[in-house]
Amino acid sequence: MKKSFVVQICFIQLLFMTQLLLAQTNYDTIKSINTVGIFDGKKVMVGNFEVAEVYKINDYCISLKEITNSQVDSLKGKKVLVTGKLKIIEGKTHDAKTSTDGKIYEPYKEPDKKFIINPKFTIVYDSREPLIKSE
Repeated sequence: MKKSFVVQICFIQLLFMTQLLLAQTNYDTIKSINTVGIFDGKKVMVGNFEVAEVYKINDYCISLKEITNSQVDSLKGKKVLVTGKLKIIEGKTHDAKTSTDGKIYEPYKEPDKKFIINPKFTIVYDSREPLIKSE
């Protein structure tokens, strides 16, 4: 009797550990991303229902918390390679509405927001561009 009880406890612990490992694996498998573009250093607002102020490079958002003001100043107007982890925040859906004349409007879904988490910035130079601008 005691032996079967011990086996059941071990099985439950094994099951719990497996679920814990799977949950951690899913969390850690965030897709790595890299993109090259001109960083303009301008703050923009993204989203229609849940608005966020971010910096953008190509189609990706960089949170204001992820970049310092000195980094913004040093990267402004330069071609940069940004690497990090991709986090997609799904856009909210606005319910369908009915007008006074009975017309039903389709529900509206704002676009998903693609954030680069823990970004690393590398200035990229084109071999055709001079490293130092002459006046």
